[in-house]
Amino acid sequence: MKPLRQPAFPFVIAGVLAACGGRTPPAPVSPPETGSEAGRTAPLPSRNFLNVSSFPMNRLISGGVAKDGIPALTDPEFVRAGSAHAAYLQDGDLVLGVSLDGAARAYPHNIGWHHEIVNDAAGDRHLVVTLCPLTGTGMVFDGQGEGNGRLELGVSGLLFNNNLVMYDRRFEDTLYPQMTHIGIRGYGTEQELTLMPVVETTWANWKRLHPGTLVVSSASTGMYRPERYSTYPYTGYREPASAPMFPLFPDPDDNPIVFDLPPKEIVLGVRFGTVAKAYPFSKMGDDRAVINDRIADRNVLVVYDAAARMALAYSRDLGNRTLTFERVGSRDRRFDFMVRDLETGTTWDLLGRALAGELEGRPTLSDPRAQRILVRLGHLLAGHRGLRTLNAVR
Repeated sequence: MKPLRQPAFPFVIAGVLAACGGRTPPAPVSPPETGSEAGRTAPLPSRNFLNVSSFPMNRLISGGVAKDGIPALTDPEFVRAGSAHAAYLQDGDLVLGVSLDGAARAYPHNIGWHHEIVNDAAGDRHLVVTLCPLTGTGMVFDGQGEGNGRLELGVSGLLFNNNLVMYDRRFEDTLYPQMTHIGIRGYGTEQELTLMPVVETTWANWKRLHPGTLVVSSASTGMYRPERYSTYPYTGYREPASAPMFPLFPDPDDNPIVFDLPPKEIVLGVRFGTVAKAYPFSKMGDDRAVINDRIADRNVLVVYDAAARMALAYSRDLGNRTLTFERVGSRDRRFDFMVRDLETGTTWDLLGRALAGELEGRPTLSDPRAQRILVRLGHLLAGHRGLRTLNAVR
C-alpha cells in the first residue's frame, strides 16, 4: 500500500511564559548588526513576509530571555507508550507525530511548551521538531543539512509576531522565523528550511494509528522534574477570545475575517506560494469532514476528525486526473472513517494509503509542495492579508 502525499506540513508553536517576558510586551529590539541589514525599517503592510529583502527586521522583539534561555533538546531519549517516563501524557494531549521508514515517534506539545525545539536523529535521518505555543504552530524540518553537516536549531530569544525565531547552530548569525522558515539574516539568508510530513493529533489517536510508537521520555531532558511536563504554563492563553501575547503587525483588523471568528480559533492553513486559505476547526463541524477544494491552481483534499483533533491535507491530482472524495465507513479500528474517490472507487485511509480498488499499489498522488500548518487564526491573518477561509462544510 502506497500513501497519498501530503501537499502541506503542519507547523505549531510552543514555549514557556518566560519566553515572552511575562504579559507586558517588551520594546522592539534590533538584532545584532549584520552589514546593510541592520536597522531595516518596517515596510508598508504587505500581503505576507516571504520576501526577505523587505522583511521588517525592526519588528523582531526580545522574548525576555537570552539566546538559548529556552533550552532546545538534542537527541533526547525515547520510551514506549506504556513506560513510566511517558506517564506525563494524558490521552487528550496533543503530539506531533512523525513516521520515518516505518518507525513512529511522538513529540508531545508538553515537551515543546518548555523546550520549543527538538533536534533528533532517527536512524540515518536527522530532523528538527519545533513548537511555539503563542501562535499554536508546530513544524518539522529536515535536519540532513547540505554540505555543512547536520542542521541543529536553537532558540534565539527573539520573536516575530509572537512567533518563535530560531537560529542555526552551525552559523550563529542565521535566523529563521518559524512560520516562514526562510533565513532572514546571516549566512543562511534566503535559504528555506525543508518541511517534513507530520501529523498533529491527540496522544490517544496517535497510539491507535501507531501502536508501537516511541515518545520523548520525561527523564531524557535532565532539566526539569517529570511533573512539569504535565502542566500547561500559559494559564488562560488558549481561550479562543483571549488576545495575543504581543501586538500583531500589521494589525489584522482590516481583514473582515477577523470579526467572524475569535483570534485563538485553531485553523488548518494551506499555502501554495503566496496564496493561503484557512480551514477553521469550528467551520468543519463537530464530527468529521471531507472537503474537496481548490487553492490557487491546485486541487486539495482536506480531511478532519474532531475527536482526534486532526486535520490533514492532500493533493487530489493523480497524473492528468483530478479525484473527488467522499466519506465512507471504516472496518479498521484505527480509523473512525475513510475516504473513497468517485472516479476509480478506490478506498483510502486517513493517512493517504490506498487500501482497495483500482489504485491500490499504484503511484502516490503527486506532491504540489504546499505548506500545511495548524495555527491560531489571528497570527495567520497578520502574515497573510489576502487570506480566505472556509465558510462552512456543506
